[in-house]
Amino acid sequence: MVEIVEIAGGDGVPPEPNWRSIFGRVADREAAAGYWRDVISELRSADKLAVANAHSIKRLVVSYVTYDISAREVLKSGPVIKAKKTGVPMYNPWFAAMSGADSQAATLEKALCITPRERGAGAKVERKATRSTGGGYLKSRG
Repeated sequence: MVEIVEIAGGDGVPPEPNWRSIFGRVADREAAAGYWRDVISELRSADKLAVANAHSIKRLVVSYVTYDISAREVLKSGPVIKAKKTGVPMYNPWFAAMSGADSQAATLEKALCITPRERGAGAKVERKATRSTGGGYLKSRG
């Protein structure tokens, strides 16, 4: 009969994504890494960090960086630009991307309970306490 041994699963910190596969510019990758560290730190300090949230955190970081990229482009040319063919004023497509990234980030921040208003709403992540018995030679009673 095989004896099953439990191995502790780390501290609940999800692995950082490969930002190179998502963002082409070095500045965007560095910004993403910074946002990742900030979000992980915030969730850890609130006892709400779990590996299960890795994809949501990744989407949040991508939203932040997309917002930054879009905001840069909107600041260059403005929220309203002239259409190439007709010259008629139209909304800048970067403005729509910026607005979409903003609403997605707000939704994810609320779901992850990052904002101060939502911080009390989410439950804290329960950490499994390690339990040891008398040197391995006593029978477990629980």
